[in-house]
Amino acid sequence: MTLPIRTLPRMRLATMRHTGAYGHPGLTELWERFGAWCAANRLNDPRPKFYGFSHDDPACTPPERCRYDAAVQIGVGLRTGPDVQVMDYEGGDYACMHFVGTGPEIAAAWAQMGAPGQIPEGWEWEPRAALEIYEEDFAVDPATGRFPCWLCIPVQRAR
Repeated sequence: MTLPIRTLPRMRLATMRHTGAYGHPGLTELWERFGAWCAANRLNDPRPKFYGFSHDDPACTPPERCRYDAAVQIGVGLRTGPDVQVMDYEGGDYACMHFVGTGPEIAAAWAQMGAPGQIPEGWEWEPRAALEIYEEDFAVDPATGRFPCWLCIPVQRAR
């Protein structure tokens, strides 16, 4: 089954970075710190979508150099501080898969997306950051640790 294509809009984002292996517990700590920053800056009401950007291919980049940004859409004029940067995200086209699972299971889901036949005919992978989208109703099941999100790989029309 091929993945559906979603077009994401341009957005102004506040981001907080983790550098290190994508499966590292530091990612959970990043999201906790970023969530606290969002709450302190009144960005949680109403509850927004959150985005996770994976900037590097772990097959080509040493784990300690992989960059991941937790992000949320912001308006103009928000002061970010030393731990949070502003990104003018260009938007674009992505082949997306809805994922429900645990943190340790997400790597296998990303790998599955790279299998032949997943990207629709007429599209090809584009070298930009892959991203995760956490919808407004995002929640982690406390009993299982499972959570939902969209996994999105950047694509462009084949040339």
